[in-house]
Amino acid sequence: MILAFFGFNESFAGVAGLQKFEVDLASFIRHTKSTAFNGRAPPQLVLFSPIPHENVHRPGVSDGRSNNRNIRLYAAAMKRVAVDHAVPFVELFMPMLRLFHCDGNLTFNGIHLTDEGYRCLADIICADLFGRSPLPTLDPSVAVAGRIVALRKAVKEKNRLHWFDYRAVNGDYIYGGRREPFGVVHFPAEFEKLRNMVAKREQRLWAIARGETDVPAADDSDTGQLVEIATGAAERGHIVSPDESLQMIQVADGYVVELVASEVEFPDLRNPCQFAFDAKGRIWVVTMPSYPMCLPGKPPDDKVLILDDTDDDGQADRQTVFADGLHLPTGIEIGDGGAYVAEQPNLLFLRDTDGDDLADEREYVLHGFGTADAHHAISAFEWGPGGGLYFQEGMFHHSQVETSGGPRRCANSGVFRYEPRTEKLDVFISYAFANPWGHVFDRWGQSFIADASGGANYFAAAFSGDIDYPRKHPRMKQFLPMQWRPTSGCEIISSRNFPDDVQGDYLLNNCVGFQGILRYRFSDSGSGFHARPVEPLLQSLDRSFRPVDLQFGPDGALYVADWYNPVLG
Repeated sequence: MILAFFGFNESFAGVAGLQKFEVDLASFIRHTKSTAFNGRAPPQLVLFSPIPHENVHRPGVSDGRSNNRNIRLYAAAMKRVAVDHAVPFVELFMPMLRLFHCDGNLTFNGIHLTDEGYRCLADIICADLFGRSPLPTLDPSVAVAGRIVALRKAVKEKNRLHWFDYRAVNGDYIYGGRREPFGVVHFPAEFEKLRNMVAKREQRLWAIARGETDVPAADDSDTGQLVEIATGAAERGHIVSPDESLQMIQVADGYVVELVASEVEFPDLRNPCQFAFDAKGRIWVVTMPSYPMCLPGKPPDDKVLILDDTDDDGQADRQTVFADGLHLPTGIEIGDGGAYVAEQPNLLFLRDTDGDDLADEREYVLHGFGTADAHHAISAFEWGPGGGLYFQEGMFHHSQVETSGGPRRCANSGVFRYEPRTEKLDVFISYAFANPWGHVFDRWGQSFIADASGGANYFAAAFSGDIDYPRKHPRMKQFLPMQWRPTSGCEIISSRNFPDDVQGDYLLNNCVGFQGILRYRFSDSGSGFHARPVEPLLQSLDRSFRPVDLQFGPDGALYVADWYNPVLG
């Protein structure tokens, strides 16, 4: 059975696109009803109309009236086509519109439902398809209510595991273009085990649904073994203490490098990926010990940490776990009373509402970013001078994000710009970057993009004019010659802690070959820039040193995050 929910994204074509929509929908129905996807017989198809756009009553956010005029037209068109092709059709637009008028606050952004909104939607769907409401309203007895709670918990457990398969990160290595030779050794065993674990939970939830009592937890001991992989770490480098690693850093004359925090005193500080400073001068850092993806049987527990220097001696002496249980948080930025955090394929907003520095609210702000390669996911978060939040994704990714202004699509690299106040998302640049891991603005609001894999660097003003998906900007000139690769994170010196003769210089992390912070001197070049290499700021002789992010702190010092690993994966 195929339950097909769509029509919202298509509705932005308006009246002009209605005829094409009906033709395409009819073609989809004919194809679906005549294709034996399981090899035996075609599926049963049920069509669902889109829900309306709710007025969320927030300044700057669309009230939905213009969207609803189009959505109503497309819902009616779906019903006509469904009747013509004898396909069951569930009308969601008018019932949800009535609820929006009566109850309100059933979506968090006007178009995506809250948990209460989904409960209301479930009532409408069940009543239409089955002629009755869901089970909880039929038998309010304690026994049945307890079974429903247990069943819901079991379903969520199964769905969470199935999600890691159905929406797997690193899909390009699992079943895509990079499967050969990278994904043929350990991924087959991992996904065989994962699917066996899902099957066990499927059996368990049906046992609970049948009313069986004392249903045991799933036993995964016989679901399969993972493949041990030789990494060659011994040949590539070795692990030393933070103090030893510090002694292996060569710094330019007149500069001093100091250790702020390490895994020794803060064991949770594993694989730091990006960091930001709050108004109190504390460091917020996202960690990714589950990188490149979680293993079956080991739930992801990546974190957002707050590191605090309470005695002002330049070293962190207190750690707070702001949020845990995350999966591959590749980016972070502080703002709007909380933290914006990447969690593939979502943009999360985490907020502390009671002042204990623990995130007690987690909101999915945007959903639908690409997940084809874990280290190409949205990252390099940076506030722009106009109040927008910029972040970037790399090659192999295909993003389609639903917004109240229509779908925003980007394929094979780009830079996004998000306005939290208006909830407007745009593709700022659509260009065939390999992996843009750096973005910085100068004092005039001009932005510069650092592309990791090839060591390329671009002046973003060169990417002028709107580009409609799936077109890309043409190949652009780089403003500095490639010396090293891969790079990760860039900055422009503007701190008065640094000498006058380096102000405005471009800093660039590099984590293979030359492992340190490169420095370049800008000069005008036509309508753009040229940058020439000058003395690097620092270099480490520790082969495990992997600088992945750098930022100036509120004290004027330059901070750098070290991923620290002998193996570059």
